[in-house]
Amino acid sequence: FAVDDVYSFTTIASKIDSEIAKEQLGSIAVVPNPYNVASSWEPRHQYQSGRGPRKIDFINLPSTCTIKIFTLSGYLVNTLYHNEVFENGAQSWNLLSSDNLEISYGVYLYHVDAPGLGEHTGKFAVIK
Repeated sequence: FAVDDVYSFTTIASKIDSEIAKEQLGSIAVVPNPYNVASSWEPRHQYQSGRGPRKIDFINLPSTCTIKIFTLSGYLVNTLYHNEVFENGAQSWNLLSSDNLEISYGVYLYHVDAPGLGEHTGKFAVIK
């Protein structure tokens, strides 16, 4: 590096291509799947014994979408609203129902509705 060196950078603004976003709806997933409620990677409570916070992540989401989580019998467990302008394609869920109760073990269905792009459905499991 010398005193006379000059560096120049050019950037372009990010944008969302609707056609590519439609094609990538199929890559939406839940991690970890299955969710093991006794995972060693989960943090413990700092000041008390027992479970730490539980969560799963929906990944590869479009910037604006609604995620609805259902039981296999069709009961709506919770609705998550994802609206990220900074290209964060992930949404965490604390595994609590809309009534703030812990969910049971089993298989769950999810439906992602992305306005103007389409819909995606999938499933995940919560095991003991």
